[in-house]
Amino acid sequence: MLRLFGLNFCCKGLLHKAVFSLLYLFVSSAFADDERVAIFVPKAQEPYKSIYQEIVAGSQSAANDDAADIQFEQFILDKYSDSKKIAQQLSDKNINKVIVLGRSGWKLAKKLSRMANEPAVDSLTHTKPSYKFNIVSGALPIRPNGLSGISLITDPGYLFKYLEQVSPNVKKIHVAYSKKNEWLIKLANAAAIEQGLELNAKLIIDTKEAINFYQSLFQTAMSDQDALWLPLDKVTSHDKITLPLILEKAWAKEVVVFSSKPSHAKRGALFSTYPDNFSLGKRLFTMVQELDQQPERRNFATLKSTLLAVNLRTAAHLGLKYSPKQQAQFQLTFPE
Repeated sequence: MLRLFGLNFCCKGLLHKAVFSLLYLFVSSAFADDERVAIFVPKAQEPYKSIYQEIVAGSQSAANDDAADIQFEQFILDKYSDSKKIAQQLSDKNINKVIVLGRSGWKLAKKLSRMANEPAVDSLTHTKPSYKFNIVSGALPIRPNGLSGISLITDPGYLFKYLEQVSPNVKKIHVAYSKKNEWLIKLANAAAIEQGLELNAKLIIDTKEAINFYQSLFQTAMSDQDALWLPLDKVTSHDKITLPLILEKAWAKEVVVFSSKPSHAKRGALFSTYPDNFSLGKRLFTMVQELDQQPERRNFATLKSTLLAVNLRTAAHLGLKYSPKQQAQFQLTFPE
């Protein structure tokens, strides 16, 4: 009897192991075929609400083109959003790929990253919850900060290509920048060399020094081979202080001014760029997928999903003429 009972127990043990193995394979297969990506969008009014939704639509489109079965979960961020609860919710849903948009999304990304590096101890079990998220940030003019993401700051190389498109005679670019934009000027230097342009970049400490730089620049002999670039910089490209001066002097001296800020083309700069939100969303999805494959290789990128806005009144004043075919490549023109 003991031998028979032993045999019976052994068979039951094997049966239990087989059942659990099948369940494990089934669950693993289900999660493999049903990848999830969370996308966090700030609660916003128009026009920002539509902008965020265009980015989300781009990410979803890229996911639909992916070979895997990707499921998107969209979350709305507001002032009551709790990062600890969000981390737990993502963990419960088995989501580790995260896209965040806007300033509140970027703040969430920083908090989630800190949780991964310094997890808190649970007061009841004395265990440390393990949170590992692969996060990319977008829809914000961010600078390199240790997080993966795509900045709304246009890539200098793309700006210079647009410059060649709308004002092909330009050979020398002048720019004033503050210390926060040193990283951008490094990219600009490399892009200028690659495209056969000369970059005259001046590091500026404050707005007063910026004004002196521009006044000195416009007092020199400038031609149609010179252009002034206005980066996103509160010190050197202030909308209320330096911009009016620059546009007035540039108009009088017939100097090309181009800008990284979308609204400046409407104000009188020859051209500026603005984001292609749908394409940006697609790129963010690709980036979070790449980060999931290689978490140690965090990637920061300037904006390359851009559209072109041209001020035709300024162009005419500068003696620049565009064919209908060329104008068809301008997504926005001013005056409207």
